[in-house]
Amino acid sequence: MHIKPRVLLFLLACCCLALSGCGQLAPQSTPDASATPTLYSLLFVTVTPTPSLPTGTVSIWHSLQDDQLPALLRPISALRETYPGVQFDVTYVPSLDLRAAYEQAALLGRAPTVLIGDAAWGPALFDQGLIADLSSLATQDLLERLNPAGVETGRFKNALLSLPLYLEGIVLYRNGALAPIAPATFDELVTFAQSATEGGAVGAMLDRGFMYSGAHLNGLGGKWINPDGTPAFNDDIGLAWASLLGAFEQAGPVEYQTDNDLQLFKEGRVGMITEGTWQRQNLAEAIGADNLVIDPWPLTSGGALSGFVQAHSIFLNPRALQEDDQVSWEFVKTLFSPASQAGLAQVDFIPALDPAQLTAAGAEARIEDPLISQAMAALAGGAAYPVQPQMALYLPYLDIAIQSIFNGEASAADALQTAEDAILAELQSTPEP
Repeated sequence: MHIKPRVLLFLLACCCLALSGCGQLAPQSTPDASATPTLYSLLFVTVTPTPSLPTGTVSIWHSLQDDQLPALLRPISALRETYPGVQFDVTYVPSLDLRAAYEQAALLGRAPTVLIGDAAWGPALFDQGLIADLSSLATQDLLERLNPAGVETGRFKNALLSLPLYLEGIVLYRNGALAPIAPATFDELVTFAQSATEGGAVGAMLDRGFMYSGAHLNGLGGKWINPDGTPAFNDDIGLAWASLLGAFEQAGPVEYQTDNDLQLFKEGRVGMITEGTWQRQNLAEAIGADNLVIDPWPLTSGGALSGFVQAHSIFLNPRALQEDDQVSWEFVKTLFSPASQAGLAQVDFIPALDPAQLTAAGAEARIEDPLISQAMAALAGGAAYPVQPQMALYLPYLDIAIQSIFNGEASAADALQTAEDAILAELQSTPEP
């Protein structure tokens, strides 16, 4: 049957309109009214739809005080500018009640999608199935931009339970008026301390209490506890750690879990002490901000001195992983931008980000408080305080070991062996957490 060219063109135009939603009509040749009509083929072009913006609600429980809240509200505002369809439900819970309130709400299916709390809560919450494993979400790039010890506080049973938001820990403070030069090594610390000891001042007062001295073992390459909860300290590195604590006497009077060193430092009578980062404002007010310095940990034979690092961290509720757009995780990622982390410093928190990203020249966001910058650098050389629940059983026996060594009651080898035996006996008689 012969079809007239005009009729053919009309029919093809109708086909084009009908098929416009799934492709385009492309001629093989130009139609000629005087020639036999040519055939047409369909060329299908895949059209990528405009992606829809994430929607949903991010619920957050926290214990930030009113003057600290801007550090949380600014990233919320920034995310809402990008994703206006995302809503936020932000709830304050007093710090003493936060963990218990979250556990109860999670068991009832009413917990928030995001919890900001102590990293040490992680193992107990994880064993109850109340927090998510972030291993599949946190990229290597993100983890490498964070304080390594802070990241380690979130690891348990081959899972990543949390990410460190801001940090605190033990650092080496120096009064620049008494000890003007930062020691690069432990030998220099001893030399500078001896030089500064005159009149009513002493160059250094170092603390052998476990919370102040325990991380030196990690700095020497050792560890306190194995992944299965059993002791890991009774070895050559443990003996080297005990020897290092013995050498503290060369730098000046030695303390054992007292506030003596803290008080004398505030009076301007001690050049160097080990103390918590939470004391930095008190110390600055006491001796003058221009005199107070937080030094990087000095090197020593076989490693370096170190301090325990603890983290205030981000947890995700398991149901956050079921969100279509993973809006809770999208929010969490914004908390680790340079701008958000610099915002934490503005409310006197120590950011968990790599110091170079906030203190280097040309950094996207910078920290103006020198003590916070110095604390970040010092904590970069710190060691994660062990989060395994069994660590609570260790503390009394390690304190006994330290005291027995330096009271002359036992050799370091005997004291460490006695501590290991006692801890193993406790572990055998104590139900697994």
